[in-house]
Parts: sequence; structure tokens; C-alpha cells
Amino acid sequence: MAWNTPGAGNPLLPGYFADPTIKKFGDTYYIYSTTDGSGAGFGPSQVWSSKDLVNWTLMPMNWPDSHWIWAPDVMQAANDKYYLYYCQPCNIYCGESETPRGPWKNILGESEAVLVPDRLVTNAITLDGQTFVDDDGSVYLYWGTWGIYKGFGCGAGKLAADGKSFTETRLIPNTEATDFFEAPFVIKRNGIYYFMYSSGSCHDHTYRVQYATSKEGPLGPYTYGGCILETSADGTIHGPGHHSILQEADNYYMVYHRHDNPHSTRGFHRQVCIDRMQFNADGSIQKIVPTHEGVGALAANTVQSANLAYGKPVKASSYYDENFIPAYATDDNNGTLWRPATMGQEWIEVDLEKVQKIQTVWTQFEYGTSFYQYLIETSVDGRHWSVFADKRQNLLAGSPMVDFGKTKARFVRLTTTGGQKNGFAGALWNLKVFSGLETANPQQWLGLSADDWDGRQWNNTGGMLGGAFTLEVGSAGVQRIGGREALVLQPGSTLVYQHAVLDKSSQHTFTALTFSNSSWKAFEAEATLSAKGVITLQSGAEPLILTNLRYYNWSLEPAEQAYDAQTDLIRLPAAQKQKQGLVVSITADDFAVGDTVSYLPNHGLQGVFTTREEPAIIEEVAGRKGIRFEGKQFYQSNFPMPASMLDNAPYTLEAWIFNPELADNECVADFTSSHNELEKIMLVNGTEPRCGILNHYGWYEDVGHKEAKALADKWQHCYVSFDGRMERVYLNGQLISEKDIQLLIKPSQFVTLGRNAEGNWPFTGYLHSLKLYDYCIPFD
Repeated sequence: MAWNTPGAGNPLLPGYFADPTIKKFGDTYYIYSTTDGSGAGFGPSQVWSSKDLVNWTLMPMNWPDSHWIWAPDVMQAANDKYYLYYCQPCNIYCGESETPRGPWKNILGESEAVLVPDRLVTNAITLDGQTFVDDDGSVYLYWGTWGIYKGFGCGAGKLAADGKSFTETRLIPNTEATDFFEAPFVIKRNGIYYFMYSSGSCHDHTYRVQYATSKEGPLGPYTYGGCILETSADGTIHGPGHHSILQEADNYYMVYHRHDNPHSTRGFHRQVCIDRMQFNADGSIQKIVPTHEGVGALAANTVQSANLAYGKPVKASSYYDENFIPAYATDDNNGTLWRPATMGQEWIEVDLEKVQKIQTVWTQFEYGTSFYQYLIETSVDGRHWSVFADKRQNLLAGSPMVDFGKTKARFVRLTTTGGQKNGFAGALWNLKVFSGLETANPQQWLGLSADDWDGRQWNNTGGMLGGAFTLEVGSAGVQRIGGREALVLQPGSTLVYQHAVLDKSSQHTFTALTFSNSSWKAFEAEATLSAKGVITLQSGAEPLILTNLRYYNWSLEPAEQAYDAQTDLIRLPAAQKQKQGLVVSITADDFAVGDTVSYLPNHGLQGVFTTREEPAIIEEVAGRKGIRFEGKQFYQSNFPMPASMLDNAPYTLEAWIFNPELADNECVADFTSSHNELEKIMLVNGTEPRCGILNHYGWYEDVGHKEAKALADKWQHCYVSFDGRMERVYLNGQLISEKDIQLLIKPSQFVTLGRNAEGNWPFTGYLHSLKLYDYCIPFD
């Protein structure tokens, strides 16, 4: 089976997730993973759940709340509590919860209190913690990365009864676990301990799974057993590794990540897959042949009706290239993606080939951890359209996005209109259409805070059902009461919400907070729901004060309800859709030769650049005027970068530079004031082969030029275009770099010329002109 075969079972999840740990608690499968495709595992915290191993729902978790959230693992202890282990470089943390979904709290108190510090075990770098429970109930933790050095390996230890310390530790050296790099995972079968791990580089094809065995105990010593999973011959299963094991009776399944197709820069757009693992008669593990088929459902399918869109004709407003064609949105394959050509409003249309009943539409966007805004319409004839679901104000992230209605139609059209982040196109893994009401996904159907009142209605922007409470009688408004923003229904007012899937007799949790007798308390929400799916909120002689109205289509555990009662709904704003155009534009032609320049006017959006040390002098060199920088001159803008430049926003950068002699790194312009990974757009003019031309603090995403020394003592025309996926860099009309990247640009307070924002890498040369646009202009 080819990677793009319709109906392929691998990848298992629609999206970029890595380092998967799969667990089954009760009748539910959970996959805990690193959120990938966002730089280097920068979250947010999430878990996937499924009853059948095929249809998965993304569920947010409250913790970890750190910058890095890598390689989470969850175990259920003898006390029936759940423990979540995750890592940041290079520490391991542990949280405790009453449920597999949280809410979690660090067992040591503070949110980032460290359980396993780096090098707790000598020569074991702390990362990738994984638990193993032995037959006697003893819990062991394994961890490690970069264990390839002489004398290094994997750290391991037996946890104390309280889980907060170790009673015994050991280094499992790489002389036992040959080529151990990271990602340990241990199981026990027929008296044999299997210590499995990943070797090679996670960025490329060398990443693979190997194993060693022991009959003496979980801490070893171990004997090397060989490689059991590696890159396929055709390279479409690329860099498989960092796995976990699911055991169902005597059947074993390996769940691992692999790189996406086509392979992305850096190898951090990974996807989760599953294949069967089998043993030989002597107890050795058979080499796994990784597949695109996967293993299919391991329980009754939770989706009752067929996907009407599967394999049907489809057309779209555009597509990026032949790797991202519209047909990939209807092929029920989590490894293929329709990607539109632009980051603006785009549409895709499915022809069901005959008029059919439609009640449910699933949309699986590229990034399930970010929210998208969209409109779903249906038509009988392809000319006259009716709204099926209006999510143009949606602020809820999720996968799948599930929309309900009741219509008969032949055509279904999805139009993406915006979302949480700039530069996230409305790309789709899958668009699925069902004739039945497919309500099995555990999701938040209603989520409303005071921020959702628009003066006329209370919009369900944070709930999967969308829609709004309409004001039928009286008046309402927003006030700050008791430390919270609240919606206040004046006496004699009525708000009404109706949706056909709301069912008083079906499993659900319905809560809200109300303010009375000078305090916030639980609202009797259940009493407002009728058997016909109508919610009626009425105030009597006194105002009704509400916030944090939530409705889930499943039963929350008491701990989850208690967390909701203490935690306000948070609204993240939608990305700025309005482009500003030319953001920065400076030129030496504004001045006469010989002028001493203390400020530079910006012909872009606004403002000026003001010198922070010595002013520059305008000189003429090789036929052009240039602003002369000698290492002591640098300027900062009095304006911030616009919101249209945030996240992964497209941009165009153009400059004319003259540098008599290039050092390793000389910063001409730094457009961001932040300094974390992938948060930079820095124009550099140096000889450093990795980042001497353009720096994003990304290593793999940076751009250097091997022939940079030849650029000295002549005018250089530098041109950079980024469309939200591909960044192309040209020097003097020659393409020197072309690669897919993803940026994480944060709000920036100023632009710096002549140095970077940290005050380093002084520029010694001439700048004739500099332009920055907040959209992509292909090089002509």
C-alpha cells in the first residue's frame, strides 16, 4: 500500500504528534504525545481518546503548562490514581490526577517542581521518562537521551512507594543497549524483560527502534537483541521510533511516530502510527515491517454511518502543489493533506453524486490544537446554497470539529475564513459527511463566558455546537462582579438556546456559575434544559448573573467538575486577518551624502528609527548611497511590529547591502525583540555557513551561504519570500535556499538595525535600503 492510498490506517491520528504513549484505561484508549509541528514540542498539553482505536478525539488537558511538553507517559497506580510523567530539557516532572484526562497537579507542589533532575544517574541525560510496573506492583522509571557517548546510557530507577524518590537506581550502559540514544520502553513477557529504545537521529531516516533483554530483573543487566523497526525501503515510512506498546490479551502492537510525507525540514512534523509486534518461539522479537495499513479497529466502531464524502469528486479554490491536492481531503487518510495555495479565505467542495440526507460533518484541520473559523454550506444543485453550520466566530480548538444539522443535499462546501494563528492555512486532513447523528466524540458542546455577549445575543464561540442564546425578552449586559466578568440578565429577561442534539436523557454534564448572596456558586443549569433540546435562562424579580456556562456530551468525573468550577473559560483572540502591506521601508536616498543621521524615517506603516549610540553617516559607495555602520551605530524603531506579522505569517524582505569584509555573523536588521527558538526574523550578512544570511533561531530553519566571502566589497541584493510554508532566499537574483519552515513569531516591541535585539552581532557595512512586507511577494 502506498502512503497516499485512500483509506490507509496509518497514520493513526490526524495531525502532527510525536513520542506517543498509548494506554487503555477501562474501555477507552488514550494516546499521550508531544504536540509536534509547532517548532520543538511547545504544546499545548493534550490527549487523544478513542473507544475503537480508529476514531480519535483530541481533548485538552490543564497540565503541563510549561514551554516544552515532551514525551508524556501516564500510568495508573495501585491507589487508582493516575500519574503523568513528562520532560523538558533536561528534567522529568510528575503530575497526579483522579482521571486519565486530568486535572493534573504536580506531586511535588509547584507546577514545575522537578522529580528527576539532569544526571540524577551519572552519565544519563534526563529526558523521555517512561514507567514500567512489574508483577509485584513495583514501579520503575526509565529515561535518557544522547546515550551514545562512551560510558553513557539510560537512567533507570525503582520508585519509592510515594513516587517522589527512588529506592534504587542504575545506569543501563550502551554496552548493553547498543547505540542507545533515547526513548526507553520496557515490557515483560514470559519472564523476560524487554528493554526497547530508539537509536539514530530523530531528524532523519536513521531513527529506529532496537531492543535488549534480561531475565534477571527490570534494571538488567541486558543483552542486545537487534533492530526491530526502521525506515522502509521507499522512505515513505521515514525515521520510525520513540514508541510504546499496547497489549490486548496475547496481541502486542507498537505505536510509534514517523515523519510526514513529503518530509518536512527538521523532521518535527511527525505522525503517530501503529503496527503489530510479534515474537519468535525463543522469545526474540520479530522485525516489524512498518505499514501504511495499520491494524484497524480493535473494538466496535463508534461511528454508525458511512462517510458519504469518501472518494467522491472534489474541487477547491486552489491547492498548494501536487503533494496537497483537493482529493486528499476526502480519502480518509490521515497522512494526506489538502493545502490551499494561500493563507486567506479558501473553499473546498464535495460532490456526493446524488442528493442524500446529511446530519453530521467532521472537519479535521491540519492543527487540531488551534482553532479555525469556517462556514459549511450545502446545495442540491451546486448553485443555490444553504448554511449548514456557521463557525465564523468559533474560538474552540479541536479535532475533529463536529457540526450537526438536518438537510438533504448533493454538494457540501467548506469555506475557511480565519483562525487562531497567522500563517495556518485552512488545510484539511479529512472532510467527512454522515447521514446519521454521530455524537460519540467526547467534546464540549457549549462554552460561554461574559466575553461572548455581543449586545444582542450570547454567542457559543467556545462550544462545538456553535449558535447563540437569543434574547427573547428584556435586556442583558456585561458587568464585573465578584472578581469576574459576568453576563447580567436584568429582571424579567429570557435567553433561549436550542439544538436538536441536546438531549436531557443522554449522557452529559451541564454546569455554570451564578452570583448570589455576595458569592459565586454552582448554577442549577440542569433545570433549564427541556426534553426537546431547549435551554431557557430566565431572571425573576432579581437579576440573573452568569458566567462559565459549559455543556459536555459526556459525564465528567467529580474532580473534573471541581476544576471547572474553579477555572474560568479563557478566550484567545483570532489572528489579525487585515494585512498592513509595507511595514518597514527605509532608504539612504532620503539623505544627502555627508549627512549625519540620528533618525531614519519609516516609509512603511509608521514611526522612525532612532540611534541608540552614535549616529551613522551617509556615504556614496560603488554608485549607491549607503547608511554607514561601523559597529557602534545601531537604531531601534519607536513602533512595534503589527499583529499581522505574528505566528507563521507570510512576509517579504528585501535589502541592498554593501559589506567590505564579512565576519561570521553581522546583523543588518532584527525584526523581533524576542529571542526564543523560531521567534526570530533576522537579516544577517556573514560567513557562518548555517545562519550567516537569515536567522530564525531555529538551526534547521536558518540560512547560510557557503560562498558568502565572495559577496564582500560589492553591493548585494537580498530577497526573502515566505508564503507560510516555503521560505526562499535569493542573493543577487540567485536562489540560495528553499525549504519548508514554520515560524513562531511573538509580539515584538521594536525593530533593531545594525545589531540584533540582544545587542550582539554588530554590522560593519552599508545599508542602502530595507523593506519588509506582511505578505508574500514571489521573486520575479
